[in-house]
Amino acid sequence: MSTQEQLARETRFEFYGWWGIFAGPVAWAMDEGFSYSVVQHACSTGHFYVLYAATAVFISVALSGFFVALKSYLRFPQGELDGGKPHDRAQFQGILGMIFSLGFLVVILALGVPRWLLSPCS
Repeated sequence: MSTQEQLARETRFEFYGWWGIFAGPVAWAMDEGFSYSVVQHACSTGHFYVLYAATAVFISVALSGFFVALKSYLRFPQGELDGGKPHDRAQFQGILGMIFSLGFLVVILALGVPRWLLSPCS
């Protein structure tokens, strides 16, 4: 077994690969759920910064997924098109994690813009 295959089988790397894939969708879901539950409080107290801070936190969660996926992608050399080896799958997992994290980062930003521009009370 080569060192690349041993690296791809490490448990720590396995968590990083999955974090890269699921950080963006989880951040989006948490942003939507948290913002929905806090909007009445923000409207009644006038503390709109809670919505802004929550969006910033969940943007950073999605960005952490991107950078973890980028790190795992750069850890392995170019994969083969056959894709049967563990390091080929790990490299694909890194690519998929970057795509998912950036895609959901764009969604979080797109849904955060109305929160920044419009009042939650209207």
